[in-house]
Amino acid sequence: MRWKNIGETTTEDGHKLDYSGLPDVQEQGVGFLVHRNYNNCVVNCYPISSRLIFIRLKASPFNITIIQAYAPTSTYDDEAVEEFYDQLQEVANKVPKKDILVVQGDWNAKVGSDSYQTWKGTCGKYSNISTNERSQRLLEFAKYNNLLLANTLGCHKKSRITTWHSPNGEHHNQIDYIMVQQRFKTSIHTAKTRSFPGADIGSDHDLVMMTLKVHLKKVTKQGPTRIKFDLDKLKDPQVAAIFEAQVGGRFEALNILDSNDQDIDTQVNMLNTAVTDTALEI
Repeated sequence: MRWKNIGETTTEDGHKLDYSGLPDVQEQGVGFLVHRNYNNCVVNCYPISSRLIFIRLKASPFNITIIQAYAPTSTYDDEAVEEFYDQLQEVANKVPKKDILVVQGDWNAKVGSDSYQTWKGTCGKYSNISTNERSQRLLEFAKYNNLLLANTLGCHKKSRITTWHSPNGEHHNQIDYIMVQQRFKTSIHTAKTRSFPGADIGSDHDLVMMTLKVHLKKVTKQGPTRIKFDLDKLKDPQVAAIFEAQVGGRFEALNILDSNDQDIDTQVNMLNTAVTDTALEI
């Protein structure tokens, strides 16, 4: 995003934007733009650094946590890369176990189709031709957290696989990935999980989108258990007489019939209690 500092704002259309950048220069930067229809679903947004931010969305029965990342480019040394992934792992460790976890961003790493056999289950077949050194750390993070690279699963033409284009137009690579937990693999709509080169976003990166179909279980509220009494017992004259005597005794003990100090609701509740308690004993 390359916005300075940490903050939030609302667009003219009512969409909410949270961002996290460097304090002094317009470099790096990450953020979330939440559609106005879902503003009320945001539990909180947590800016971590100019490279990491995550948001938690309210859902039922599972909440959703999305981490947005911007990994160091090839101009940074290995120490900076390790520091980034260590911080990313710290964030991932804080995500509640029941949450649906999505980790996405610009990873500045090329995962190639040659990685499929070695990292089967973590990445798919449809990506770059070859893998570069920086992808090793990305794949290690994904495997450790049981994540898979969703936009490597679908068979698309090259323009819908690549996500970045060099300024001179000579190089086209896939370096932006959306990762989701492996247990949701069957919920990924692979035909609609790809890059969109036609989107005008004013960047050398293409828009990357994932369609995730999650079938959540309906939360049913369990009401109080209704007590069933054996009313046939009252057909026995002896049982009926005992029941009548005990209920009458409770009425007299509670002084319900002659009380002038209690309102009608209180008397009804006491009557119900007396009848129920007696029925349970008979």
